[in-house]
Amino acid sequence: MSRLKLPLYSKILLWFLVNLGVVVGIVLFYVRVNFGSGFDWLLGERAGARIELLDSYVQSVLVEHPESEWPEIIENFGHYLEHPLPAWETVLKAKHPGNGVSFAMFLPNGEQIMGRKVALPPEVLRRLIDKRLPEGRPRAGRPDAAADSAMKPPKPRFIIRSERPTLYWSGIHSSVSIQREGRWYPLTFVIIASDMTAGGLLFDWWPWMIVFAMSIGASALLWIPLVSGITRAIRRTNEASKRIAAGQFDVRLLDKRGDELGELATSVNTMAAQLGDYMTQQRRITADVAHELCSPIARMQMALGVVEQRSTPEQASYLQKLDRELQHMAKLVEEVLAFTKAETLPERETPEDIDLRVLIENVIVREAPETDVKLEIGDIQLHSLRNALDRAIGNVLRNAVRYAADIEIHAKAENGLVTIEIADRGPGVPEEAVSRLFEPFYRPEAARGRSTGGSGLGLAITKRCIEACGGTVTAQNREGGGLTVRIEIRMIDPLK
Repeated sequence: MSRLKLPLYSKILLWFLVNLGVVVGIVLFYVRVNFGSGFDWLLGERAGARIELLDSYVQSVLVEHPESEWPEIIENFGHYLEHPLPAWETVLKAKHPGNGVSFAMFLPNGEQIMGRKVALPPEVLRRLIDKRLPEGRPRAGRPDAAADSAMKPPKPRFIIRSERPTLYWSGIHSSVSIQREGRWYPLTFVIIASDMTAGGLLFDWWPWMIVFAMSIGASALLWIPLVSGITRAIRRTNEASKRIAAGQFDVRLLDKRGDELGELATSVNTMAAQLGDYMTQQRRITADVAHELCSPIARMQMALGVVEQRSTPEQASYLQKLDRELQHMAKLVEEVLAFTKAETLPERETPEDIDLRVLIENVIVREAPETDVKLEIGDIQLHSLRNALDRAIGNVLRNAVRYAADIEIHAKAENGLVTIEIADRGPGVPEEAVSRLFEPFYRPEAARGRSTGGSGLGLAITKRCIEACGGTVTAQNREGGGLTVRIEIRMIDPLK
């Protein structure tokens, strides 16, 4: 099973959300510890004030009707909320609660006397018991006097959740009293709902969600610049490292950051400069050594020619072997020189107009005169380095002739890009070797013999020549056997 890969940007934002969830969990745990396992803390501020307004609205409705009509009013209280009194309409802004909400009134001992009959859970009963007045203590009358309400302390409120079925009981010890056997008993007004918001009658979750979303948005605005700066610096460093690995040692990173990423950019710049110097020195030494080897090899070949003229028939076979070795050495030195010079091709050559068909036909005549090469190419004109392109195609074709048969060359131009494919039906190369074919002196295991393996510089020279033309070269095995080398070069309009 493959491991899920996520960009660093996504990981940091995901970690931010996890951190936010932990913070929310800690806050909820703190609230639970401080407010107990109930939901009374939800009645703070607006929700608590709303239920008190609702209780006052109940009183305003009840005082307008005789006490004998109160049970029916409480049982159908949703009708009054649907058509509230003008004085309360703008304050309450209540919705019609629907079938999921009912209303009830309870005596101080928990006995229900108004509203649709409900089974009272024990935890609700404990909160319904009203200890404001001893049972049976006489009262002055209905609570419609302003002085009486001003003397009362804040009314106890509660929200309880009961199970089987799940119901939410929102109650307030009301100022409404009812007379029984010559005594006044305070009532508790209860809203029974199937959801915590009572159908939007008390409060809704949207303000909470909006605040939560705004918190996430504000936090994201604070985090995004930091995350973007970090990931941008890492992305640039990664891209620069890839270019350095491809041999572009002139790459430099901005190192203005004052943190570890800035230090990393400085280190990458230093590494690129040192590698560039090292590779330049190595190429110079290689070129100098190869150049110095040309003269002694030439003198040895001349001396060998003189010796061959004076040799006996018994010595001829040994001299022929020595001559082959010298020729191989001379060819190797020539390719090393060509490889070192390929890097400076853009400085030594001038781009010119090229008829691609004519160029490839000349390469075929030179490199594969006795091979039947299938050529499919249209009328393609491009502006590039003629000698570099000729050398690159020639090296690839030479390899194909050496290792395979049924060689095909296809070329096309689309969207300003010229694509040249040289394909064969040979043995191909091992898959692990495909990506290394263009490395200097690299030869696949099957091609290490001197008789067929060459020096291992032909495709490396091809790569440098194509890069000098501003293009790319890749290779891949063909289905059914064989190898395809793809060259892509941008067409350059000489008039621009």
